[in-house]
Amino acid sequence: MSSTYLHVFIWLISMLAIAGNLLVLAALLSSPNKLTVPRFLRCNLAFADLCIGVYLLIIAAMDTHTRSQYYNYGIDWQAGPGCTVAGFISVFARELSVYTFTVVALQRWYTMSALQAAQRVRLWHACAVMTVGWVFALLAAVLPVVGVSSYSKVSICLPMDVETTGAQVYVVGLLLLNVLGILVVCICHLRIYLALRNLSFIPAGADIDVAKRMSVLIFTNFLCMAPIPFFAICDALKLPLITMSHAKVLLVFVYHINSCANPFLYVFCTKSFKRDVFILASRFGCFKARAQMYRAEMSSP
Repeated sequence: MSSTYLHVFIWLISMLAIAGNLLVLAALLSSPNKLTVPRFLRCNLAFADLCIGVYLLIIAAMDTHTRSQYYNYGIDWQAGPGCTVAGFISVFARELSVYTFTVVALQRWYTMSALQAAQRVRLWHACAVMTVGWVFALLAAVLPVVGVSSYSKVSICLPMDVETTGAQVYVVGLLLLNVLGILVVCICHLRIYLALRNLSFIPAGADIDVAKRMSVLIFTNFLCMAPIPFFAICDALKLPLITMSHAKVLLVFVYHINSCANPFLYVFCTKSFKRDVFILASRFGCFKARAQMYRAEMSSP
């Protein structure tokens, strides 16, 4: 890391991403409620963001280990298995996160649009769709290992080698797919917002609350995603607009900050997640009265 504040922030983001997403997984998987499609998709999203936290932790640990002496470790690190593992985790997690985020938006929109219960998305449908996502994310992460681009080009172990035509197609293709995913998310949530406004049985103000939560989520992910494709595509086409030092700020801090923000924005704000957290905490002797209250609500008609 080229500066002290970047060194501090990478530790902060990695810790928040790991702690937040571990809590999400623990609460969702230990919940007494049955596994539903939204819970299943949120587990996948939390796992992907957890992996991004692990990648950032690896980079932060290496940065601390080589502080002010990276020139003595650079070749061994970038050409070694550690950098390859870190890069693999990063690409796999990023692609799985964007894919899952897109599927969640499509599922929410389709569920609202379905007129009959038989038309709703079933759990086995979600499993099939996410299997495709896992295969795609694994394939995207494996390609640099087998020679399509490379994880050893830069110290943060991202596939930024665009010396060949195949590498350029790979990097630009992934970036465009990520942009497409964010656009789909924006369109789906816009249609949900418009549908909520047209439902007369929604209580006054409810659609505004939902719209605010959605808009914050979309806005943070858009801010994290938007600068990367623009600068990266320019670099892939041999038209670099920023230096590597500035690119590290975008790729390490901006590009991954939504991985620690997603648990707080997407899950922590929901009543069902708060209920699961208190029930989980009650197993360790904490918040027993609050957990009992939630259990009573669940058992009531």
